[in-house]
Amino acid sequence: EWLASYCLTEPGSGSDAAALKTRAVRSGGDYVLNGAKQFISGAGDSDVYVVMARTGGDGPKGISTLVVPKDAPGLSFGANEHKMGWHMQSTRQVIFEDCKVPAENLLATEGAG
Repeated sequence: EWLASYCLTEPGSGSDAAALKTRAVRSGGDYVLNGAKQFISGAGDSDVYVVMARTGGDGPKGISTLVVPKDAPGLSFGANEHKMGWHMQSTRQVIFEDCKVPAENLLATEGAG
């Protein structure tokens, strides 16, 4: 069994999937991700991160989903958020800095959301 975190919300664009800025660019047999996700439940504790990233142009048709393992190079986490409640699970920023993910970790096809 694996614990997964859903990574959509971003600084500056919130949960508006059509406005997200995190980018994934194909490079050989990998995708290289750059950007950040905000307020991610389980960040730093999960085994995998299901990440919505821009692989195409603006709007919803340019979004793809990748599964990023916790040990991916270039993956890091911000400080734990100080919340009024729900202290049992971490909530952090997930940061991608030239984060390499195998192309086989793409869910569905590019642009399928």
